[in-house]
Amino acid sequence: MTQAEHLSNRYFSYSFSFIIYSISWFCLWSISSYLSADLLLAGLFLPSGLRLAVFVLTARRYWRLFVISECLLSAWLLSIINHQPQDILLLLCPFFSYFLAIPFSHNWRKLTTYWQKLLALVLLVLVHGVIMGIMILLLMKPLDLSLQYAFSCTIASITGGVLLTPFLYLLYDYLHHKIWVPLSPTLVHKEITLRPSALLWSIAFFCIGLVAELTLLDQMKPLGLLIILLPNIFMAYHYGWQGGVLATVMNSILLTTARQVSGSFTTDQELQIFITTQALVGLGLGIAISRQYLLAQKLQQANKDLADELASKQYLACQLVQVEENIRKSVARELHDEIGQNITAIQIQAMLVDRTTQELNTKNTAQTINTLAMRIHSTTKQLLTQLRPHILDELGLESALRQLAHEMKFAERQIDFKINIGIATNKLDDITAVTLYRIVQELLNNVTKHSHATEVQLSLVPGGIFSLELRDNGCGLPTNWRSKGLGLKGIEERVSALGGDLYIGHNKSHTNQANNTFDTNKGTRIIVNLPTKITSS
Repeated sequence: MTQAEHLSNRYFSYSFSFIIYSISWFCLWSISSYLSADLLLAGLFLPSGLRLAVFVLTARRYWRLFVISECLLSAWLLSIINHQPQDILLLLCPFFSYFLAIPFSHNWRKLTTYWQKLLALVLLVLVHGVIMGIMILLLMKPLDLSLQYAFSCTIASITGGVLLTPFLYLLYDYLHHKIWVPLSPTLVHKEITLRPSALLWSIAFFCIGLVAELTLLDQMKPLGLLIILLPNIFMAYHYGWQGGVLATVMNSILLTTARQVSGSFTTDQELQIFITTQALVGLGLGIAISRQYLLAQKLQQANKDLADELASKQYLACQLVQVEENIRKSVARELHDEIGQNITAIQIQAMLVDRTTQELNTKNTAQTINTLAMRIHSTTKQLLTQLRPHILDELGLESALRQLAHEMKFAERQIDFKINIGIATNKLDDITAVTLYRIVQELLNNVTKHSHATEVQLSLVPGGIFSLELRDNGCGLPTNWRSKGLGLKGIEERVSALGGDLYIGHNKSHTNQANNTFDTNKGTRIIVNLPTKITSS
């Protein structure tokens, strides 16, 4: 783009902004003058909201154009209309707004959320209205004005600002966030989807409120004003702050129409105060509901992220368990194949030496070697069982658990052990089966070593959440069991990593031994809940 084209575009934007602002200001002043015959009050009503909005939402290079436009229009109106002495203040109003908007716009653009920007706009409107009132108060004696007139100027400025500034920000927000797609042949056959529900609801409530205001009797006038507030509540609840702003504008038109037709409000100040009140109510409800909705969305997204993170960690935990079991299986296979064969070879060589020699010392040495080999074989067999019991792979979890209970020698220890399995354990996935076996192995070891129990009951209950319950009537767990040992703590960590939960408490639901349950209030009750999946094999 050449410098001449750049200047041409810049001058065009200046001219266009100047013309649009001049037309908008004059139209709003005409509407305000229809509601108020006073020239200054009409200039402080709706034009104030327009002025504040454009000062905040546009670039500062256009502000001087807006001030010049308003001064020219004000001077023209003062020249053709019989005005009062105070109407000359209409020329000063844009300058007050200009200097007030300079620090505000700088801080306003730093705000990130819509509700902060809306509240800041409302604060700007209130401060601007107070400044206008103070200006009238300072000039009250020179211009022979009353205190009531200063109050009217303040209310007019605040009402126009509260009414128009959020509405213009709504339009700006819509245009600013709208995705503009260039017109192309691919768009010709695409349907255009509009969402006019908010506008339709506003029109419906407008009609209902207008009919209620024009037809209700004088005794029902308070009810009519209450009906007018219903659109603010409904629109704010359904559409957030956008609905509240839209309902505010429609209600303001309704109130003005009702005042002109039926005389609902006796003075301009009463009408403006009610417009301001309903605007603040609708805007406040809309901001609160929109913010609540935004917080709910953030909470939902945070919960989703946490759920995804938990699922990822559970998947990683399952992979770690699987890797651990694969390593155990590999080590067990190496022990079985390598050490087992070597021990067998040593036993054979010792037997051959024992049979072929006649020397007593040699025979004793051969028998000693054979005895040591048998001990190593027994120790290796125990290690193999701890690493990866072959029965778990060959016959499944139930047989492995019964074999584990048999190895604990509960009968020899005079412990009444009962096991109840309510599911076809061969259909469990490998991770769950191995995890349950390790948990039962650790729990039964604790029972035999520490509990001094005479009755132990192990139950496996199926379901969407697989439950394992162990009860005993022993001495119970100490209060500092988390710090004393690593067994139960390791179980708790593994169960938690797999998405389950562990409950450890006292065993209190007992009767006598004849009823096949427990008969004391001592003992321990441990419940493990694990999410599981059933394999198709």
